[in-house]
Amino acid sequence: MKQRFLFLSIALIASISLFGQKQEKIYYDKDWKGCSQSKAEFYRIVNYDENGKPVGKVKDYFITGELQSEIDGALYIDKIDDSKSKFTGFSKGFLKNGNREFETLHDNQGNVITHKIWYENGKMRRESKYEKGTFASKEYYENGKLMREMTGSNEELETDIIYYESGKLYRKFKFTDGKLADKFFIECDEFGKCQNVFYENFKSSDNVNQWAIADNQDLSIKILSEKGLLMKDKTGKGFRNTINIPLNLTENFSVETIVDFKDGETNNGHGLMWGFRDWENFSYFIISANGYYRIGAKSEGIDLPIKEWTQTNVINQNKQRNSLKLLRIDDKVYFSINGQLIHSDSFYGFRGNHIGFYTLSGKKEVLFENLIVKQDFSNSGNSIASTANSNSEWKGNGSGFFIDYRGYIATNYHVIKDATQIEVNFIHNGQQQAFNAEVIQSDRQNDLAILKITDNSFKPFTNIPYNFQTTLCDVGTNIFALGYPMADVMGSEIKFTDGKISSRTGIQGDITMYQISVPIQSGNSGGALFDYDGNLVGITSAGLNRNYFNSENVNYAIKSSYLKNLIEVLPVSIQLPNDKAIATKTLTEKIKILSDYVILIKIK
Repeated sequence: MKQRFLFLSIALIASISLFGQKQEKIYYDKDWKGCSQSKAEFYRIVNYDENGKPVGKVKDYFITGELQSEIDGALYIDKIDDSKSKFTGFSKGFLKNGNREFETLHDNQGNVITHKIWYENGKMRRESKYEKGTFASKEYYENGKLMREMTGSNEELETDIIYYESGKLYRKFKFTDGKLADKFFIECDEFGKCQNVFYENFKSSDNVNQWAIADNQDLSIKILSEKGLLMKDKTGKGFRNTINIPLNLTENFSVETIVDFKDGETNNGHGLMWGFRDWENFSYFIISANGYYRIGAKSEGIDLPIKEWTQTNVINQNKQRNSLKLLRIDDKVYFSINGQLIHSDSFYGFRGNHIGFYTLSGKKEVLFENLIVKQDFSNSGNSIASTANSNSEWKGNGSGFFIDYRGYIATNYHVIKDATQIEVNFIHNGQQQAFNAEVIQSDRQNDLAILKITDNSFKPFTNIPYNFQTTLCDVGTNIFALGYPMADVMGSEIKFTDGKISSRTGIQGDITMYQISVPIQSGNSGGALFDYDGNLVGITSAGLNRNYFNSENVNYAIKSSYLKNLIEVLPVSIQLPNDKAIATKTLTEKIKILSDYVILIKIK
């Protein structure tokens, strides 16, 4: 299998009957396509039962004999194209030197649940999860820093975020129904300055941006996949082809294209059009194939020439390519051809949002290879800009606590539901610790989630020193909470608050919750709730809005029994903490011991 839980292969070379089973050796090339032994890079050993169904483990080898992968089982083996094979259970792959390369977990229908890949240096390269029609994937640089995050559902990408090695945001894409939301993605430089970017490269013929397409006696317009938008004026009347790309005229922007003159009359113009509302209101920047350019506009039907036809040697003449760009900076606009500034002028507003391509009269055939529009974010708090700040800035925090010595953590679902990156901070043996973590299981209905630390540098604990209690507490039971409320204001030192069980049900008799008199604040969510014997009895969750309900200190915690239910459906076995030695300690000693296992959760 390889780094290819989805890529797997022909050529039956040997068959051996063994206790009713038949063993086969199948050869594959470097792309895991079936091939002859002489062309093979890998071979597979698989056993079939008398009905031709794969049974037992499947093992792949490098052609030189080293183990390449070991797979628990298979539903189907495709001997021609291994990407069509279906596997079950756990599989792991190895490099030639024996180091691990990938691990994949499939369900019993052959669907991938988790997939991980490592670099040769042992650092994580990619990790992906697939759950209930959704997927989430992360990629890392070789130094272990986050490079990229992707999420989606029903096999459609929904978000794609790319980071610089410094951790700052490089690009952020958000999709709706397979299309870029609002036609823009976010792009930032390494100093944190960001822009909205529209990028049309006509990569496919799907025409997702709905350019006008035509084929008649006057005009032919078609998309050439990977090449551009080819427009042929057969009668010489001239034409435009624009789409709606809204701009904010209070902010700087740029518009650019590469235009390839293919054939026709060389003495009339073709190029960019922007601000088009109708033929009475638009702006243009055009060149001719014989070496001239012109810049102008129309406003309320009045011609406003900015630069009349002017000859320049920076234009590649005749059947050659040229890049055109206009750049608005504050009250000036700059025009360039092939990277050379050819004119600047005062910026004047326009009245339309259509941007695209324009040709004057004259028979010609022109290929527009792309269209790139960039818009600076508003300094006054553009909603997209507010989500594109430096990756080093954390957007919120909550609390959590360890439930397993291997780095499994419980918290509220609402703490991590919108997170693109999670960091957990805690103090252990007097030292501050910080690690990356990921969500491995969640329960939206009961507002619970389980995280796991993903950093290889995390060293498991010897034990978790408290008892996980699932029996109901009586009203009046003394309890206390540990967590990190309002860490950005109150600091990152763990906070203790205490009170009593006020009711064994929550809002409107909700049986999943306790009502508690323990004061909790924003950031306490997901923290541990203990009784005075050091038993975990709940997870602090929410407080009643005191302004709306005119109430004081009415708060709620999710009962630990519902957390236990979520733990029991994890793909790994977790033995709940059952250390009761802490019960004999003083309250001060209990807090000191337990604080090492309560966590500050930071999200982006």
